[in-house]
Amino acid sequence: MADYDFHQLSPHDFENMARDLLQADWGIILESFKTGKDGGVDFRYAQTNLRIVVQCKHYVRTGLAGLLRDLVREAVKVYNLKPQRYVLVTSVPLSPANKDEIVKIIGATILNPGDILGQDDLNNRLTQHPAIEGQHYKLWLASRAVLDRVLNNSVITQSEFKVRSVYKDIPRYVQSNAFPRALEILNRDRIVIVAGPPGVGKTTLANLLLYEHLEKGYHAVVIQRDIQEGQTRFQEGESQIFYYDDFMGATFLGDRGAAFNHNEDRLLIDFIAMVRSSPNARLVLTTREHILSQALEKSERMRHSEIGDHRVILQMSDYTFGQRAEILYNHLYFSELPVGYQDELLRGEFYFQIIRHHKYNPRLIEWLSTYRRVKNVAVADYRDFVLSLLQDSAEIWRHAYENEISDAGRTFLLALFTLNGKTGLTILEKAFTALHTARAERYGFQRRPEDFRVAFRELAGAFIKHSSASSVEVLDPSVLDLLIAVVRNTTDNAIDLISGANSFDQIARVWSFANSAQGQSVMSALSTKAEQVAASIEPRLYDPRKVPMGNGNIAYVGMTFEKRLAVLIEIADHFQHPRFLQLIKKLFDRLKVEWRTEAVNISDGIEILRSFNRICWPTLDTIPDIFFGCRDAVIAEAEKGCPSDNLRELISVLPSDEIEEDL
Repeated sequence: MADYDFHQLSPHDFENMARDLLQADWGIILESFKTGKDGGVDFRYAQTNLRIVVQCKHYVRTGLAGLLRDLVREAVKVYNLKPQRYVLVTSVPLSPANKDEIVKIIGATILNPGDILGQDDLNNRLTQHPAIEGQHYKLWLASRAVLDRVLNNSVITQSEFKVRSVYKDIPRYVQSNAFPRALEILNRDRIVIVAGPPGVGKTTLANLLLYEHLEKGYHAVVIQRDIQEGQTRFQEGESQIFYYDDFMGATFLGDRGAAFNHNEDRLLIDFIAMVRSSPNARLVLTTREHILSQALEKSERMRHSEIGDHRVILQMSDYTFGQRAEILYNHLYFSELPVGYQDELLRGEFYFQIIRHHKYNPRLIEWLSTYRRVKNVAVADYRDFVLSLLQDSAEIWRHAYENEISDAGRTFLLALFTLNGKTGLTILEKAFTALHTARAERYGFQRRPEDFRVAFRELAGAFIKHSSASSVEVLDPSVLDLLIAVVRNTTDNAIDLISGANSFDQIARVWSFANSAQGQSVMSALSTKAEQVAASIEPRLYDPRKVPMGNGNIAYVGMTFEKRLAVLIEIADHFQHPRFLQLIKKLFDRLKVEWRTEAVNISDGIEILRSFNRICWPTLDTIPDIFFGCRDAVIAEAEKGCPSDNLRELISVLPSDEIEEDL
C-alpha cells in the first residue's frame, strides 16, 4: 500500500492529485475552480439530479488542530451550499474519532464519515489507482521512502549530496511539456541533451531525470570536469546514469567562438556511442542552446553526428501562464520567506507583474523567494528589488560582488573562474591561496590563515554551491557571466589571474578567454605586459603531473607537457616577444625528459604540430628542431598503434610530401 504524508505537495498540487484520484475512483469528471476564495467548493459534480461538492484541505504544517479550526469557519459555507453530497479530502491522518468530530462540526445531515478522506484513505485509493500515483511524479519521487531507497544503495553514496539537493528541490518543480519529451528521448536513445536559454530550468529538469533513474536502481556518475571522467568510470553491464551539467561550459567554449580544442568533440561523440551501445547506460547533458548551436557550426564531427537528434530545447514558451503562476506559488509555499515579503508580492496583485514580465524565468523566481538572498532588503523596498531583478539580474550579482563580499570572497570567485566554475575543494584552496597572496601583495590588503574557510561560508548559497561533498561550483552560469564582465571591464584582474595562477591549466583558461570575442580588452591589456606574462607563466610550465596516491599508485593531474607546449606556441605567436622563444626551448627540453619514462601523448603532440602550422611570427621558424623533434616522437608513438582518429589527425597536420615517407 502507498504510504505518503503528502508533505512534498503544495496545496495546489494536493488539489490536483485529489481531483484525479476521485475522478478515477468514481468514474466521473469533476469541475475545477480557480485558486482563491472558493466559497467552500474546490470541485463540483452537477449532473442529472446529483450535486456533489468536494473540498480539499492540505494541512501538513498545522495538522489536525488547524483543520478543525478551519472547518468551524467553513461549516456555515457548506450549509448554505446545501449539496446532496459533501466530500472532504485532507492530507491529515484521521482516526474514527477524528472523523466523528468533523461530522459534528459540519453537521450529520450534510456529511457522513465515509465521505471524509484522510491521509490513510488517500493512500488506499492511490494503491488502487497506480496510474494516478505515477502521473503525479512529485508524490512518489519526493517521498521519504524513495529518498531512503536511493541513499541506502551503497554504490550511490558517493552521490548522496546530489541526491539530497535534488530531493529538496522537487516540491517546487512544475512539470512543463518538456519533461515527458526529455524522458521519451532518454528512454529511446539512452541520451538526452537538455538545451535552452539561461535560467529556464534546464538543470532542474535534468535533476529530475537523474533522480528518477536513481530510484529505479541506476548508479549515478556525476561528471565534474570533462567527458573523460565518464569514460573512465563506465562499466559495461552496470546500470549507470551519467550526468553532466553545462557540459560545454558557460564561458570558455561558447564565448570564444572557436572550434573544440584537444579533440573534445571526438571524445564526446565516442562517449555518446559508448553509452548508446549499452542497454544499461543513460546520459543526461545540459547546455545553453546557443553554445550547442555554435559547436555544431564549428565542429564537422559534431555536424555529421546525430547529437542534435537527442536534444530537447526547453523554452519559457513551454510554460503556460498557469504553470508560471504555479512556479511562483510553489517557490513561495516551500520557501522560508517571511510573511511580510510574501504579502508584498500579493498586495494589489503585484505577482501578476512578475508572471507576465518578459524576463520571467524560474531562476529569477528562485532568487526573489530565497530569504538569505533578500534578507538585507527591507520589506518596504522588496517590490523595487524584485523589479530591478527582473530588469537585469546581472546587476544584482554585480552589486553584491562589489559591495557586499570581502576581498577574500572576490579572490575566491576569481580563482573559481579560472577553474571553469567548478572544481574540487582541494584544488580550489590551492588556487585561492596563490591568487590571494598575489592580490594581497599588489593591493595591500591583509591576509589571514582562515580566509579560504571564511570566504567559502560567505559565498555559500549566494554565489556558490556544493556539487558534491568535496566539490564546489558557481550557483548558476550567470555567476560566470558576471565574472566574465568583471575580468573584461577591469583588465588588471586578468593580470592578477596569470601572475597568481597555481597551475598552467588556469593560465590556459585565461588565455582562452582573452582569445575569445569577449576577451579583446583582456588581450590588449596582456599585450602591454608581455614580459610580465612570460615571467608569470614560466614556473607553471614545469609543474609535475604525477601525484603519489599511496601504495605505489600514481595519479596524473593537469595538462600534459605536450599540451602546455602547444598552448605556449600560440601565446608566443601572439606576443612575439623573445622571452617566449626561450620558454619554448626550455619546455621542449623538459618534454624530452618526460618522454624517457612516459609515452608520447599523440593527441596533444598533434596539437603542437597544429600550433606550428598556424604561426605568423617568422622567428618561430628559427627553431625547426622542435617541430621535427615533436613530429618524429608522435610518429614513432603512432607506429606502436593508435586509434584511427589519431592517425587521421596526424596525417592532416603533416606536409603531403612527408606523409608517404614517414607513415
